[in-house]
Amino acid sequence: MAPAEETPSVSPAPEEVPFELPEGDPIELPAWLPNLLRGLAMGAVVLAIVWFLVRLWRARVRLRRVTAVAPTGEAVEVVDLDEEQFADTVAETVERLRGGMAVQGAVVECWRRLEALAADTGIRRHLAQTAHEFTLEVLSRTTADPHAISQLADLYRQAMFSTHALTEADREHAVAALEELSGQLRGAS
Repeated sequence: MAPAEETPSVSPAPEEVPFELPEGDPIELPAWLPNLLRGLAMGAVVLAIVWFLVRLWRARVRLRRVTAVAPTGEAVEVVDLDEEQFADTVAETVERLRGGMAVQGAVVECWRRLEALAADTGIRRHLAQTAHEFTLEVLSRTTADPHAISQLADLYRQAMFSTHALTEADREHAVAALEELSGQLRGAS
């Protein structure tokens, strides 16, 4: 007799048992945890903004450096100090003061012309320098005595920012200081 073919047997599907939570009190999260998570999220946002601003600032500074540097990578500083021009400006101011021009106007005009001459030298002005500080730095590169430069700067500050009118004594002081500075600048040329 031929053996009977065995039919595969299928085992019955297991019974589905519903999931049951363990018995006991549910776990409670501390009340401060949501506040902590919000604080961490806000801190991450603030850090991302600061990081972005720092990168933006660095890119801006890098761009300035590129424009302030020659293509060879060397700083460009064309120092063409024409002391004769500085001396002419100071001498013209002396003439105006002797001709009766107001002391404040003559000294301020003189200083502004010196600022323009300083800017034309090609010396690079630092970002934090005022025009006054820059002009003092350029004048300090001349052969003029630092004391004479200081006197001229004091005259300018007094003429520009003083609340009282300058007198004839101030005029004589200005003429003497400017003549000394002009003589020193011309003596070197």
